[in-house]
Amino acid sequence: MDFGTTLKHLVPFIVPILALCIPIAAIFVRHAERINRNNNLHQTIRLLSERGADLPPELLQAAITEPHSPLEPKPWSQAAQLRAGIINVCIGIGLMILFSAMRLDQSVPEWLWVIGAIPLVIGIAFFIIWYIESRNKPL
Repeated sequence: MDFGTTLKHLVPFIVPILALCIPIAAIFVRHAERINRNNNLHQTIRLLSERGADLPPELLQAAITEPHSPLEPKPWSQAAQLRAGIINVCIGIGLMILFSAMRLDQSVPEWLWVIGAIPLVIGIAFFIIWYIESRNKPL
């Protein structure tokens, strides 16, 4: 067997494996960055305390908490739930229309448009959560 034939047989396996390695690499890089940040922060605190300098409260607070942008909403705030609901409903409707249009070609199964119902229902669930949390908002 020559190299070209072997490669043709391996490509269907290599592509999904590489595609699955991308998120794993992203998670690894993020954790490595976090570890490097924490090491640098603790080294700075250690050097300041050895010199007897006053430690700024912001530096101690940064060692305790994870940095977040003040403009970035909380991960599951009401605005984030509403945004996720709108996105999922639109994706679901778009998929339903896409698969319905594909049905014009008779080689596609007629039930395929139902796949769009999955993100549609997830979006509706986000709307329900958003509605319940907006009603229970303390005054």
